Amino acid sequence: MDTPELTPTPSHRRRTILIVAVAIALVAAGVTTGVLLSGGSKKHPVAQPSPTPISSAIPTPTPTPTPSTSSAPPLPHEVVAAAAPTEFELKGAAFDIKAHVCGMDNVRPLDPPGEQHHTVCWVREGFGVAPGTTSGTTYVLGHAWGQDSHEVLNALSEAAMKQVLKEESHPVPLAGIDTWPVTAMNGYALILKTPKGTLTYTVKDTYAVRKSQAGNVTPLMNESTPNRTVIITCGELNHHDYDYNIIVEAYLSSSVATKV
Repeated sequence: MDTPELTPTPSHRRRTILIVAVAIALVAAGVTTGVLLSGGSKKHPVAQPSPTPISSAIPTPTPTPTPSTSSAPPLPHEVVAAAAPTEFELKGAAFDIKAHVCGMDNVRPLDPPGEQHHTVCWVREGFGVAPGTTSGTTYVLGHAWGQDSHEVLNALSEAAMKQVLKEESHPVPLAGIDTWPVTAMNGYALILKTPKGTLTYTVKDTYAVRKSQAGNVTPLMNESTPNRTVIITCGELNHHDYDYNIIVEAYLSSSVATKV
């Protein structure tokens, strides 16, 4: 597998990190060649009650069916055409991260440009596609860095690393690569907004992986996995940076098209 190293390049960035948000539609799965993800320091049903039996002597009316209160109504799922994402939100019990989304070129190392406190970026072409209900994988990148408490994905990274450090001696192989599972963010919602609509994903799996091995995790690099979103950032906790990428996998649960 060709895995070119993503080394830091001089810029105004404080930290080179790879974050991937993968918005996957309903398409057949396929495997792509991986890349090495690296980081480095930089400045910068309605219930239907059965009718009551009717007696031959005393007719009894059938009760009116009433909706069940035990299940929530189905989430909306409308077709949303692929388009560049403009807004990002990841929210749950511990944090609510909101960010603007910029576009970036597929230039290695993948280093999100621009403002780092409120912005993530997506790769416009050459590495994934724009998000939509019939799209493949979309990669969105952002930053987490122990030396700046305001980096856009610090809260995500810190929530994950608290569990990773407790379980560091118990890796779980994924596609032959050691990973460290995280359960703290299961159930969180990831929302991507585009000019065509709003796509909501639910977090199912999170794990840490060594930066030098992240590009070798074939499920991560599979740009055609259906209905999935993946976020990747660097590991940091208590102002200390760790040699991990944090990977969050979420699956499409709702889509609402923009009304015209």
